[in-house]
Amino acid sequence: MSDATMLRLEPLRAWRFVAGKVSALGAVTSPPYDVLEPALVRRLTDSDLHNMVRLILPRDPALGSRRYDEPARRLSGWQHDGIVVRDQRPALYVYEQRLGDAMLCGLVGSLGLDPDRRVVLPHEDVMPHWVDDRLELMEATDADLEPILLAYAGGGAASDAVDAARAGEPWLVADTENGAHHRIWRIDDPFVLERITAELGRHEALIADGHHRYAAYLERLRRQPDRPGVGVGLAMLVDQDRHPLTLDPIHRVVPGLSLAVVRERTPAGWEVLQGRVDGVPDRIALTDGTEWVTLRTTAHRPEPTVSLLHDELLPAWDIDTDELSFHHVLADAVALAGPTQAAVELSAPRMDQVLRSAAQGVVLPQKATSFGPKPRVGLLFRTLD
Repeated sequence: MSDATMLRLEPLRAWRFVAGKVSALGAVTSPPYDVLEPALVRRLTDSDLHNMVRLILPRDPALGSRRYDEPARRLSGWQHDGIVVRDQRPALYVYEQRLGDAMLCGLVGSLGLDPDRRVVLPHEDVMPHWVDDRLELMEATDADLEPILLAYAGGGAASDAVDAARAGEPWLVADTENGAHHRIWRIDDPFVLERITAELGRHEALIADGHHRYAAYLERLRRQPDRPGVGVGLAMLVDQDRHPLTLDPIHRVVPGLSLAVVRERTPAGWEVLQGRVDGVPDRIALTDGTEWVTLRTTAHRPEPTVSLLHDELLPAWDIDTDELSFHHVLADAVALAGPTQAAVELSAPRMDQVLRSAAQGVVLPQKATSFGPKPRVGLLFRTLD
């Protein structure tokens, strides 16, 4: 099997913040760009002048492509002033994040890209404007600032190497404002790296989080196929058997939709129940901020409810999907609901539904799932030079 059809995670010389140059290592980190609500952005921006939101969320869309010049200049300045430094030797990095009973644990490195979808399998559709946004940021900064998250199963020797590294002293430790504790170790022993490479080459991986960033990686490779560094992208790889990820829904707000339209135009095969009814399998609940209705199918359906919403219900209600907004927290969606703007509560797809669609090359609608915990942005990143 050629390298192009094998799962590859290559060592890299990662960039990191210098503890003595910032208020705290955790204070300069951020969640990924697509889960940042405005109030959190303000808190993070105020927490430290070097917080990563100043790079990953370019301001003032009215500036067009010039809005990406500011994060590029800012990153260059941090590098020049020694705010961030580059590791001396290439390594794979073991990243562990703990928050209460939840834990994220896996390997961070440079992921070999797979345009033919043979070993790196997406499961969600993407929105072109977000792909363009991430690509323009990558090209302006010459950097991959946010690792995407992938899951695979049965890591064997690779997962053994992860656990062995965690028995030693961490290379980096940070605490973040949400109460999470983060630790990172380096693996640079050539023999261990060789075993990891051989093990990963026997697997395929599901893109759990970061479909838009991965699509941007592929577009960057398509545009500049001969440029060094574009054949890989920053990623974290997790053995789902040993360190399982959580799987949560992403809710919607639907402009132009009233509950009257839902009651009148929901197609056959669905039952409309008054109120927010719990205990109903594969239900979809909607509210206008005052009252709720619950939809359930009258027959067992193998598709996730998010697919049924996009494939059947939204067309029946004559809704333009480009107008939807997406919310990881239900309360944030409900807060925006009104008489002609419904909030939609979804249940998470099951893991078997996600894996089956990915293996068949069928993508779910955009923002169908929220895998977690998500790696924190700013602990490690890569540049293309």
